[in-house]
Amino acid sequence: MVSETLVTGLVGLTFGLLFFRQIRVYPLTRAVTAATGAVVVVALGATSPEQALASIDTETILLLFGMLAHVEALSRSGFYPWAATLLVRRTGTVRRLVIGTLWVAAGLSALALNDAVVLLMTPVLIQAVKGTDTTPTGPLIAVILGANIGSLATPLGNPQNAYILSQSGLSTVAFVKTLAPVAFVSLLVASLLLAVQYDGTAVRSTVSLPDLDRQWALSSGGFLLATFVLLAAFPSTNAGIVAASMGVLHLAWLQLFRKVPGNDILAEMDWGILVLFVGLFVLVGSLEGTTLVDRLRAVDSGIGFAGVIFLLSNVVSNVPAVVLLSTTVTDPQSWYLLAAVSTLAGNATPVASAATLIVLDQASRRGVDISVGQLVRVGFPIAVVTTAVATGLLLF
Repeated sequence: MVSETLVTGLVGLTFGLLFFRQIRVYPLTRAVTAATGAVVVVALGATSPEQALASIDTETILLLFGMLAHVEALSRSGFYPWAATLLVRRTGTVRRLVIGTLWVAAGLSALALNDAVVLLMTPVLIQAVKGTDTTPTGPLIAVILGANIGSLATPLGNPQNAYILSQSGLSTVAFVKTLAPVAFVSLLVASLLLAVQYDGTAVRSTVSLPDLDRQWALSSGGFLLATFVLLAAFPSTNAGIVAASMGVLHLAWLQLFRKVPGNDILAEMDWGILVLFVGLFVLVGSLEGTTLVDRLRAVDSGIGFAGVIFLLSNVVSNVPAVVLLSTTVTDPQSWYLLAAVSTLAGNATPVASAATLIVLDQASRRGVDISVGQLVRVGFPIAVVTTAVATGLLLF
């Protein structure tokens, strides 16, 4: 029998390694790290193969698959470079560019997974800003903030929300009615805090608008909207089945009317997100019955619970934190609090959100270095204030 201390230590070590992209000369990826940890706990007998399979939530996996298919299909229309370039051309000043980026990233992330949105938006925004007389650092930080805050509005906005929808028994309509206003208020707060940090220096763009296949973009956007409407209209239907089915139909539409092989879209999807979640499910499942889980269950509501969520999200990142803390939640208010605080906490530090790490990685590959100090100086106060506001709105 494997000791409880060893199992907890292995899971904690795996969660800790999720922060790192590289240790010395050895590259690390979150998906492979989580999957390796899952293999180890099964191999050691901390959980049986049958229990490991049972701990994997297929509804969440299918929901994520469907959304990834939608986002990748939309990107093929040229929508993301078109939107980023239009934003840079129309805003006029640094302050308006930063705040405009915040709201565009938020709007896109409310309808599609924020990880996929920032993956597609970051490189094209850098390219658009390079054609101006300003630096891309401010807009890129705004992409992070907007993607995290905006994703709170719907259960389709980020992976942890998708998981919460599948586990909580909450309907899509109830989720949006409760958390969309919280996301909107948080965006207003973030806008005010950003407005005092960036000035009105003029931004002059020489970049021309890239091509956009409007019919394709509208059709792909229609599939996204239809998925959301179906989830709202049929709350008792498995959300994963709905999203995955619409994703497959979206791919079939591209093959039939655009003559684009579905394999081309599938090849570009971020399968690592699905592997990451499978690993996390097995890791958290292996902790069932441990002292750690029992202690977490002792704080499952109120301000104390919000504090635990915020802290844990910045220790192990918000997705693992949600999967772990979900075992302690017993009422709808706590589910909403878990979604809100874990998402908003993602802006505090680089390790708290996968979307943040994606932006930093994509920017670094293109010669734009955003220091941890810059990010924390802007993001941490916004994370703290918006978390406090969200907690107050949800509890009081």
